[in-house]
Amino acid sequence: MNRPLLLLTAVLTVGSGQQEDCKTAPAGWPRRPPQCCDLPFPLEGMKKEFGSCIRQIGNRQSSAVPTAQAVRDARLCIEECVYKGLGFMDEHKLNKDQLLEQLKKGIADKKDWTKPMEGAVKKCHETITKRETPQEAACQDSAHEFTHCVMRELFLNCPASEWNNNDECNLVKSRMQACPNIPPPPPPPPQGFRGQGPPPQ
Repeated sequence: MNRPLLLLTAVLTVGSGQQEDCKTAPAGWPRRPPQCCDLPFPLEGMKKEFGSCIRQIGNRQSSAVPTAQAVRDARLCIEECVYKGLGFMDEHKLNKDQLLEQLKKGIADKKDWTKPMEGAVKKCHETITKRETPQEAACQDSAHEFTHCVMRELFLNCPASEWNNNDECNLVKSRMQACPNIPPPPPPPPQGFRGQGPPPQ
């Protein structure tokens, strides 16, 4: 996993505000993210496009110390850039046919993922298109919300052949089912990566 992919993981795992009853971890919650299901999303093409968009959007930053709003705007613009670059969006609207076609191609050799992917694209596209149009911003949040939604749906519908059936993973899944803003656990860091210790609780 290279640096752009690490940044992609950070973008994808930043959700919107949690519901009040979902802020406190339940008993038995794993201290480190468990590896429960090897999600086939984002696609390799999305990861490559992400690196290009990071450079493109990063060059627009006007301050060495960006505000929280600037960070959020950059995150939304990076994801919108990825989707537009791959033809997943027309202006600010998601292109369902292109999304489904390309995402299915990306899992052509993973037959167990076909139905979960089709279901995720259908459900998440409907969810995004039926909601109220967000307020005007530098970039819309459709790509970000679609990514968040698809990753959750794929995790929650992970095929039995791919699912790590243990207590920690089953607890994470049940918590995600109860709390719609919780993203799935991130993938493991690249081999040889030296972090700064466990994240704050």
